[in-house]
Parts: sequence; structure tokens; C-alpha cells
Amino acid sequence: MWTGLATLPSLMEWTTSQFDPALDWDAVKRIRKMWDGPLILKGIMEAEDAKLAVKAGADAIIVSNHGGRQLDGALSAIRALPAILEAVGDKVEVHMDSGIRTGQDILKAVAMGAKGAYIGRAYIYGLGAMGEAGVTKALETLHKELDLSMAFCGHKNIMDVSRDILMIPKGFAGDWE
Repeated sequence: MWTGLATLPSLMEWTTSQFDPALDWDAVKRIRKMWDGPLILKGIMEAEDAKLAVKAGADAIIVSNHGGRQLDGALSAIRALPAILEAVGDKVEVHMDSGIRTGQDILKAVAMGAKGAYIGRAYIYGLGAMGEAGVTKALETLHKELDLSMAFCGHKNIMDVSRDILMIPKGFAGDWE
């Protein structure tokens, strides 16, 4: 499967071949039947899709617009998060990806109800700038920012934060035409 991927064009060709535009919820159900491990679906941005993910057997979902790279002008993940949390309740874990650049962003996502936040871009920037030391520095910076932000909100434990620490504008997760 990975043989012959020694060049960037061959890697790009292989990556492109892995995307199946015909993937649908029945395919996810078939995967669920074949795989008894955790099934986590990334890229959920609509409450209805979150419900379908639960119905298809997902153990967790990741609210993500893939960093906004896939569709310019897509709704931000943090804006989609409340409706998705409301749609699935406690049936599956909901995590968030996209738009996480600081420790404060992590705090906001968790305070809104996400069980976790993904930080791909931060460590990639650290890796590109300074290699392994840069990844370590990026993670340390995020941790310090998160720690400081929680302290400003009167919290020591991320598990204790809730929406009450946030000032969310009316209509923030409102209807979109």
C-alpha cells in the first residue's frame, strides 16, 4: 500500500486516490460493522450530520471545517459547535478542530462543551520553525496560555469550566441562510 511513495507526486497521487466522493452514511455503517474499535468521524459541521453519525455508530465526532481549507467561507467550527452539541447530547463525545491557535481558543471550545480540542496547525508551525524543539515550544506555549486564561476565569482544572465563563453574543450560533 505504501510502496512506491518515495516522491512528492507519488504521495499526492496516493492521497488523492484515498478520497471517495461516493462515501455515504451506509458506507460508515458498513465500516462500523467491520471495525469494533473506536469510530471517530471528523468534519461534522451540521447538526443533522451529527445525528446521522450517531445513528451510523460513531463513538465520537470532531466538529471541523478542516482549517477552512476545503471551502472558503465555511462556517467556523466554534460557531457550529453549539448546535451539534445540542443535537447529540451525551450520545457521543464531541471534539473540536479548526481555529485553535491559542490556549484561550482551547478554553473556549471546552467551555462550550467540547471534550477536547485539536491543535494541528500550532505544532506544525513549531515543527517547521524549529523541529522537535519547536513542537515542544508550541505545546508549552499553548499550555501556559490555557493555564493563564483559566486562572483569569477563576479555574484551576479544565474539567470545571463551563459556558458561564464566556460572553457569547446573542445569535452566535444562529440560523444561516
